[in-house]
Amino acid sequence: MPALTDRQRIELAIPAYLVYAIASAPGAFVPADPALAARAEADIAGLCEKLRIACLEPFADLIPSKRQALMRRLERIKRLATADWHERPALSLMLMLWCFLKDLTDREVLVLWEGSAMDHATRMLLPMFEHGFRERGSEAVAHEQAGVLLDGLRAEGLYR
Repeated sequence: MPALTDRQRIELAIPAYLVYAIASAPGAFVPADPALAARAEADIAGLCEKLRIACLEPFADLIPSKRQALMRRLERIKRLATADWHERPALSLMLMLWCFLKDLTDREVLVLWEGSAMDHATRMLLPMFEHGFRERGSEAVAHEQAGVLLDGLRAEGLYR
């Protein structure tokens, strides 16, 4: 396997890092049935762990100083991409990220290897996305927002 460039490593980590930013926020996900709160909490903890692993995998083979430098770059890009997210509902953001991720995987810009941490995380998220897309018009809005996100990341020299 050829060595990855710094840009490729960042591109691999961004989807998991952005989803992790939402999934790990307190109260971002509330189960429809309060009786399921304990199970939902455990599921979210499992999801966050898979996403955390997926965020770090692209940097695992680097020396610590290089890893830290790329993680700082990743954090800077996340701050730019998420600047206006505090005003938007978590479901809307997750649907946008799903469309973003789907676009990248459909175009084979990003490959989710079966059994990888990100593959497991997306499988855990799929039921929520299916529920969110049932709302009228949410898919069109999510696709539009995903395009805006991609344009912003391209302005940073990513996903060309």
